[in-house]
Order: sequence, then structure tokens, then C-alpha cells
Amino acid sequence: MTADYSTLSAEPFMPHVGQTFRFLAPEDRSLIAEVELTVVIERPEFTPRWAKRTSFALTFETPGESGLGNGNYLIDHPTEGAMGPFFVVRSIPRDPARACFELVMN
Repeated sequence: MTADYSTLSAEPFMPHVGQTFRFLAPEDRSLIAEVELTVVIERPEFTPRWAKRTSFALTFETPGESGLGNGNYLIDHPTEGAMGPFFVVRSIPRDPARACFELVMN
């Protein structure tokens, strides 16, 4: 899933909802956490007029308390490969038994 960030869209992620991704350390690609992609949403209301793509957000979740906070991570999928690094933000989970993270591409 190698892409130009200025044209990266939600579309390549949509078929992977419900699948496992991994957050990797950008420095050495070591595993930080396995996460599930749970939501992909386009946000046209946040897209600047000059943008080459529609803004979107990805939500990742993992069971239990992961201990992770905000940070820069590579996002890796078994068939699509690693991309990034992206700044991923810890957010409030829908289910308190899970940790939730968001990647917002404006």
C-alpha cells in the first residue's frame, strides 16, 4: 500500500475493515502492537478546496489496555505492506474493554 500522502485516499483501506494491522516502530520496524481496522470514514467537510483527495479517518482497536499513547507508527498490513510513518492519536473507545486509535488524513 505504498502511496503519495497527498493523494492517499480511504478507498485502499475499505476492503480491510475487520482485518489485523500492525503498528511498527519507524526506526527499526519492530512490532509495537497488533490492531484491528474497525472504521474507515471519508470526511469531505474537512477537505480543503485545494486538496488532491478527500480527507478521511481510520480507526484501529485492540483488546484490553495496550499501554500505547499518541505516536508515530508505521502501519503494516500482511498483504499490503508497511506505510508511514503516521502520527496516530489514542482516542476514546466505543467499548471500554478496548483501546482505540485514530489516524486522520486532512
